[in-house]
Amino acid sequence: MPGLKFIHCSDLHLGRQRLGGKLPDTDLARAFQYICQYTVTEKADALLIAGDIFDSPQIQPTWLTQATECLLPLKEAGIPVFAIEGNHDRATITGEAHTWVKYLNDIGLINLLTIPFTAQGPVISPWDERSRSGSYIDFKGTRIIGAGYLGAGTIKRARLIAESLRRWQEAGTLPGAVIMLLHAGPDYVVQEGGGFSKENLEFLHETVDYLALGHIHKPMQHGGWAVNPGSPEHVRLEECRYDGQPRGMAVVEIEPTSERPLQRVEVLAVPKRKVYTLRYDCSPHGNRTKRAMDAIQSDIMARLREMGVEPEAAVRLELTGAVNLGRIKLDTEALAAYLEASLPVQAVEVNSGGLQLSLDNRATGELAGKEASRETLELAAIRELVANNPLPGLEDQAAQLAQLFYELKEDVRTGAGVQEIRERLERHPLVERLVAGELAELSAEQVVAAGREGGREESCG
Repeated sequence: MPGLKFIHCSDLHLGRQRLGGKLPDTDLARAFQYICQYTVTEKADALLIAGDIFDSPQIQPTWLTQATECLLPLKEAGIPVFAIEGNHDRATITGEAHTWVKYLNDIGLINLLTIPFTAQGPVISPWDERSRSGSYIDFKGTRIIGAGYLGAGTIKRARLIAESLRRWQEAGTLPGAVIMLLHAGPDYVVQEGGGFSKENLEFLHETVDYLALGHIHKPMQHGGWAVNPGSPEHVRLEECRYDGQPRGMAVVEIEPTSERPLQRVEVLAVPKRKVYTLRYDCSPHGNRTKRAMDAIQSDIMARLREMGVEPEAAVRLELTGAVNLGRIKLDTEALAAYLEASLPVQAVEVNSGGLQLSLDNRATGELAGKEASRETLELAAIRELVANNPLPGLEDQAAQLAQLFYELKEDVRTGAGVQEIRERLERHPLVERLVAGELAELSAEQVVAAGREGGREESCG
């Protein structure tokens, strides 16, 4: 049997509204279309999608049209698409509700693989073409299994699936090669618990030849056999920091009859909208009383022009340094609008999380004058609130905590989705620190409780 070629992608996030729509959602569709066209042109045997086709369970007709138009050429070419749902694709972890990904399965554009879990463990069933449902498909000497998104139970559930594979292996019912699709990342990256450890990864490797991963938008390879190609387009502008390496899709070559079926894996770049990053230190202007923002705007614009930013590009501006809120009118929205119109560029995202904010001796109430921006007033009010009501363990991080609260408030004001807000929390170092503290405290309580329970057992003896 000749070798097989698979194209593996994930985290397409069709429909993601970035920067309030300043960056068109067609960017995401264009990236997916590139992958589908590449799959057809290369005459690959199949396309693997490891979750998050859509950005939300609730989608607009345009986004469904984008998905169908991208997938239709594959169906016409006779190239099957094997897919799983990610956490963005469905409203609940159980995935029982009908989703738009399931609709794509119903009309034959994809083969959606799922593994339901009961109290007795995973229910792993072969693909049934009549019902268009199942957990695995035997395809040209390769068994393709769809584990999907397993949430906080990823480690336990993945081990249960692997144990089933081992039983198949011992019974001699496994075909020549095994591919598993799993929407998860390593536990040192995925803070909410939907991750795997290195030990459990090796446990899977005993029965899985290629693990097609998703969920983390950064390209990652583990031992050359467990691969996440990364998101094909910038779902968040901060992902541009991964642009120094190929990202977007993986070419996987399998030889089912070989003793080591996985022959080759290569992550390739998918064309993306250009994103420029500029870190700007506001300190030289941060304590001025006159026209400080004018100076900052002019300086930033000059530096971006030196970088040669293009009209179709996006800019991620990271503000750093110390800024005195009592002296400078800080308005990041106005700054972004000024740069977009003056350069011009498609969109500018201003991140002020790196600023050290302070007030001078003037009362906070004085900031309510005509020259104070909404942002300045709200930041000052939140900082005062945090200072008066410190969180245990974070007393020394009041400024950073206030900035996080402000960003969350802005997410709500601008209509950010639940997943976007959750992602901001998941990747914030203060949240990680709080969670670590809670876990440590919980562990201590468990030790004490166990000791008390042991004491009771001894006294009963």
